[in-house]
Formats: sequence, C-alpha cells, structure tokens
Amino acid sequence: MTLKITPCIVMSGNAKEAVHFYEKELEAEVLNIQTYGDMPIPCSEALKNSVANAILKIGESDLMLFDAPIQSNPIMNKDFQQNTPNYEQKKVEVTINLSIDNVEKTKRIFNSLQQDGHVIAPLEAVPFSPAFGTVTDKFGVTFILITQK
Repeated sequence: MTLKITPCIVMSGNAKEAVHFYEKELEAEVLNIQTYGDMPIPCSEALKNSVANAILKIGESDLMLFDAPIQSNPIMNKDFQQNTPNYEQKKVEVTINLSIDNVEKTKRIFNSLQQDGHVIAPLEAVPFSPAFGTVTDKFGVTFILITQK
C-alpha cells in the first residue's frame, strides 16, 4: 500500500493569487488549476472563477490549494454545515516546513514570504541549521524555513 500526504491550503477567494505567488517565490510548478466554473456542477456566478483545485509541485513535494465554496455560495454553505457538525470548532492551524539546501535560497524565500506578512522568528543561524526562521505570509500561511546543514 502506498500512502502519501499532500498538504492542502483552504483559501477564501484568493487561491489564484496564492498559486501565482508560490509559483514565483517558491519556484513551484503548477501541475493543475481548475475553477468551479470548469467543473460540471452548478455554482453561482461569484464562484465560477474561484479555484476548485490547484496542485503545485514545490521541490519534491505537492501542495494543494482551493477556495472554500462556503465563503460565497450560501447553498453549499448550508449543505456543508449540515454535514459537518461543529465546523467552527474543527478549524486547525497548519504550518508548512520548507527544507532548503542553501542559505542564499533560504534568505530569498524568507524575504519574499515576509512581504505583507509577518515574521514570527527571524531568520538566523541556530545549532541545527545555518538559517532557520518562521514567517506567516500575506495569505495567513505560516512557513518554517530550515536550511539543511
């Protein structure tokens, strides 16, 4: 049996912007991007251009992003809430760890992610890494950057 975990970031209407940002700043390859309008399901006009599924390849890992339909579609919101008891209580924060092979690349990525975001732990040398830091980007996604020794 093969088992693979793919982190998924649930966005609130800005997934396309995030895809293009990560494509540039994390050198991600966009493997797939599909809007709700591309799918054979009924959806509101407001939802048609929102991302239903995006898969990025970042180094050796995949990352999935999509815009939550509950933000702009009251019908999906009602169904989602009925089928997901205590939805508000189940929200979980996820942090993504980026392992990078050189200090200069770590510095470049850290500086890009902190633009319009905020630094949690400054990028600095620590006993286990020549460049380690934590930053939350402008989309609210927290990244731990660690440079391999």
